[in-house]
Amino acid sequence: MKKIWYIGIALLLWQCQDIKYPEAPENLIDRETMIQVYTDAYLANASKNFNRTILLREQIALTEYIYKKYDIDSLQYEKSNAFYSADLDNYRDMFLQVQENINARFREVDSIVEQEEEEKKRYKDSMRELQKRRRDSLGLGIQDSTELDTSIPAKTEDSLTKPAVKRTLQGEIAPKSKNDSGL
Repeated sequence: MKKIWYIGIALLLWQCQDIKYPEAPENLIDRETMIQVYTDAYLANASKNFNRTILLREQIALTEYIYKKYDIDSLQYEKSNAFYSADLDNYRDMFLQVQENINARFREVDSIVEQEEEEKKRYKDSMRELQKRRRDSLGLGIQDSTELDTSIPAKTEDSLTKPAVKRTLQGEIAPKSKNDSGL
């Protein structure tokens, strides 16, 4: 009886060894294009999860966009996907390349963001410099805050700080104190 079980298991394993891979379809998408399709499909799926309302409001069909971009149809995609996914080692290698493509796009976007931030910083710095020049319109020179003289300057009188003189018909009368300006 045990011999029959061993023979049955051996036949079963022998049958499992004969896995048939699907034949390449006649309109197979080449490997490099398929990697690009997978990359765009992954990013499209991520954008659906990020902000679905914009896609719905603008009526954007991302899968249709991908099909048009690569000039393929859904049946061609499904047959090519079935063909490539049958060989798991090749399929894994393809998705490692997809991951590298996505990382390259992230690096590209990050460099663009860094450039924009650098431009904003330069703009703010130039605006700050322009404001300093405007404040220094008297030609006193821009001083560093560590070089500023913090001592109280001697008080000088000018037309704004000089006490006003009260004028009467008899003549001018100087005020008695600063608070009594005569106005």
